[in-house]
Formats: sequence, structure tokens, C-alpha cells
Amino acid sequence: MNYSEDKNKAGEYLRLALGYLAKYNQPASPVNYTVWYEYVSGKNLKLKKIIDSSIESATPLTCQNMEILYQKFVADGDRIVISKLLTKINLMLREITGHVLETEGDLSGHGTTLRGLSEEIREVQDFEGAKQIVDQMVMETKALIKSGSKLQSRMKISSADLQQLYRELEKSQQEAHTDSLTGLINRRGLEKRFELERIRAKQNNLPFSIIMADIDYFKKVNDTYGHLVGDSLLRGISKILKKQLRRNDIAARYGGEEFLILLPETDLAGAGAVAGKIQKGLSTKEWKLKESGESMGSITVSMGISVYAMNELGETMIKRADDALYMAKNTGRNQIITQASLQD
Repeated sequence: MNYSEDKNKAGEYLRLALGYLAKYNQPASPVNYTVWYEYVSGKNLKLKKIIDSSIESATPLTCQNMEILYQKFVADGDRIVISKLLTKINLMLREITGHVLETEGDLSGHGTTLRGLSEEIREVQDFEGAKQIVDQMVMETKALIKSGSKLQSRMKISSADLQQLYRELEKSQQEAHTDSLTGLINRRGLEKRFELERIRAKQNNLPFSIIMADIDYFKKVNDTYGHLVGDSLLRGISKILKKQLRRNDIAARYGGEEFLILLPETDLAGAGAVAGKIQKGLSTKEWKLKESGESMGSITVSMGISVYAMNELGETMIKRADDALYMAKNTGRNQIITQASLQD
């Protein structure tokens, strides 16, 4: 697995992961360590929910259980979804190829292309590869429909099925890039959008800023009210973030209680104004427990802002925002710090 935390945060996750290993008397194997690291970092929400449920119900967390969790929620990832989609794609290819073989006429070129796609499927490992296969299948199906009247009725059925498969593929890809708890894009989806905005800013010489936001005292909320209230808080803050952003802005769940906001065509001052709106939106929100109506007091976030410098790597830009966020945390929280303060 690839992780990109700074040293301080990675060290804290390491300490927490080792603590859980000791608590449940588990050896520090790569599998056990990775599962607990993903759990304490808060990035793998499905894994976190399963483990939280096991802890609450006092279900034993054995090494065998950890291996199952690793295979299902860490190692496999999207491969299960992709495998199911590829199976459907392969069945569709066989059906279309069968129609071609049963029909008279010179359709050898299409048959060769279809057989080639069948070979390519074996190498597909991600959504983008699956989408390219389906794109080619759609083109071949349209061409085959035009090739002769004997194929038209059969191929129209295949074409409709293929369009449904295409919709399933797009839905699966969207779900894979969406954080199931907050509805924001997740870190995986953020990576591609971030790179696209960085390239666009570079090519068009446009400003591009990001805001790194972290909920203040979130651990205290979880410890006081429980993880369900913490989850509800994350959803509530996500709604406020989306409400304060423009249509082209992007809010993402970066991990745990951290959010990263992409602001295309926005300079440092503009990003500061957006952060101010978010801060104001949070300050006017009355946070109460759903069951009892008890007030939770004020909920705030600390924010760090950076602006893109021509030709720099995305990681460098994120590091500046993270450094500014760290400064905001150390200067009283509920602060907005820009990269300009780092140069003082």
C-alpha cells in the first residue's frame, strides 16, 4: 500500500496501530499491521465500520479474521467490482461474436477486432481499461448494425445490453471514487482531479489554490459521544463545505477528519475568502445530538491554504497547505493560515 502522510502523522498512526496489535495480542505481521494502520488513519471507511462493529460487539479479532479483512477491504479494493464487470463484458463479447459467426457476409474484420478485445480483457486491471474496452465494443456494435439487415435485429439487442453495461461501469467507477460516508469524492478520486487542475493551471497560466481543512478536537467528539455522532458530524460538515463552494470547486474527504478543497482559477486571496465563508457557515450552525437535543457546543475547523507555483509537483503544493494547517492547529485552532505566513 502507498501512504503519503507527513512524518508526524505517520508516526502517530504507527503508534496507534502498534497499540491495537498489543491490545488484541496480535503479532506485528505485515497483514495485521496494515489493517490496523488503515483503521486508525480513517481512510478505509468500510474496514473501519466492520472493525468498530466487532469491537462494540466484543467479537474476537483473531489473526484469521484480520487476514479476511485484509483480503476483502485492503488488498482487493476495486478488483472485485472490476472482475464482475469484466465477466459481463466477456459474455457480451461472446454474444456479439456469435451473431457475427452465424451471419453470412464479409464481416471478418469485425470478428478479428472482437477477438482482439477478448484478448485485451485479460490485461485489464482498472476502470479506465474496462471503459476503453466497452468504448470499442460500442463502436463495433454500431458498425455491425450497419453491415447488414440480418444482423440488425440481433445486434440492436446486444447494443441495448452494452449501453446498460456502460452505465453500470460508470456507476461503479463513480462509487469507487466517492466517500461512502460523506458523499464527497475520496482520496482516490481526488488524485486524478487534482492532477487535471494542476495541468490546466499550468497550460493556461491560471491561478489554482487548495484548502486543507481539519476538524478541531474531533477525537474528543468521538470519545465523548461515540463514533456514530462523529460520523454524523463528518456528514454535516461535508454539507456545509459543498454549500459554500462554486460549481467547479471540489471538496474531497482526504482522510479521517481531514478535507481537501480544490479551487480552480482562484488566487490566495480568493481562497482565503472561501475559507472565511466556510468558517462563518460553521459558526452559525447549531450542533445538537439527534436523540436528546443536547448541544455539542461550537464545532470549528483549522485551515491551511496554498497556491500553485508554476511547474511544481502536486505533492509540494499539498505539503505547503499541510504545513499551514499545522500552523493553524498550533496557534489556537479555528484559524485560517495561508502559505504566506510560512515565509515570515
